[in-house]
Amino acid sequence: MVIDFTGLPPKSQASGTRAQTSNDRVGDQAQAQSAPASKAGDAAEVRLSEAAQALQGTDKVLANTPEVNESRVEALRNAIESGSYEINYARVAQRLVDFESSLD
Repeated sequence: MVIDFTGLPPKSQASGTRAQTSNDRVGDQAQAQSAPASKAGDAAEVRLSEAAQALQGTDKVLANTPEVNESRVEALRNAIESGSYEINYARVAQRLVDFESSLD
């Protein structure tokens, strides 16, 4: 079973999500015509699909987000060391049930 955490379509549906270049042609008429030869040094124009743009935005957000919430870790560490940390077993159980239900 595959779990989709990205919200992106599976590979079988993603054929239209590749980057488009200015040299791409669409339709039978365009295929019949030959594209002019590009000169050396010409820059190719690249347009990204909406999915690729969304991934770039996500990458930027993740790059600026710390991997670990240091203040939360410190607070938990102090609570465990002092013996004041209490586990809410009902909440843990409910979260496990919710997670398992989301897999179906």
